[in-house]
Amino acid sequence: MKVTSEGHCRMTVIEYIKSIILWIVICTSIGWLFYGNIKYSIVGWPGYIIFRKEVYKISYKKYNKQLRMDFKDTMLSIYSSLSAGAALEESIRRALEDIERSLKPNSRMILELNIICHKMERNISVVQCLEEMSERCQNAEIENFVQILILAKKQGGNMADLVRDSVDKIQRRIETGYEIEGIIGAKRSEFFFMCVIPAGVILYMRVFSSEFMEVLYGNLTGFLLMSVCLAIYGAAFALGLKILRLE
Repeated sequence: MKVTSEGHCRMTVIEYIKSIILWIVICTSIGWLFYGNIKYSIVGWPGYIIFRKEVYKISYKKYNKQLRMDFKDTMLSIYSSLSAGAALEESIRRALEDIERSLKPNSRMILELNIICHKMERNISVVQCLEEMSERCQNAEIENFVQILILAKKQGGNMADLVRDSVDKIQRRIETGYEIEGIIGAKRSEFFFMCVIPAGVILYMRVFSSEFMEVLYGNLTGFLLMSVCLAIYGAAFALGLKILRLE
């Protein structure tokens, strides 16, 4: 995923190419397994529009998961500096130095903190910088933390004491999300494995018992029967994805 200047996420050219190749491979495999002719794969090519949307959702979810992990490190670094008595502006600069050593160079949080630091150098208020970052990221945890920092900044006093409870709550929520994702991830692996089995059975029969499969190809009855099987197969797969997407 890449981030536009407006803060929106888009698939890269390489991701688009990979998704197109993958969809062609899927359609070709379906044409050969279910109909005995790869020419039928052409019928499924327009379905790439839907497939691309699903690929984007999966990529964006993965990207957002990484963003939350990077934000957790950033949040704790800012809180640590605040606890040491540093001002909010200085805490953000120190957090940037910390995450540059621990996160990947293309991390979204490194990009965001760099933008904030450059704007503060041009005498733009830290409150405005944080609000703009919150709007760009569109992440609940980041929005909550930014609102807390802004409120503490306006109230004055010891910022570390004001944000301590909120930081603990956000950290627990992120960690709980990790645990839930771990459970769902295991079930997701089981789901995809089960989805491969029907296609694997057909492939096995085609390779090792082709004489039993010949009656399903080249005639209307076999065509309709395999179409019904494919429709049930696709519906089950779509239902499984919908269930796993529930949060």
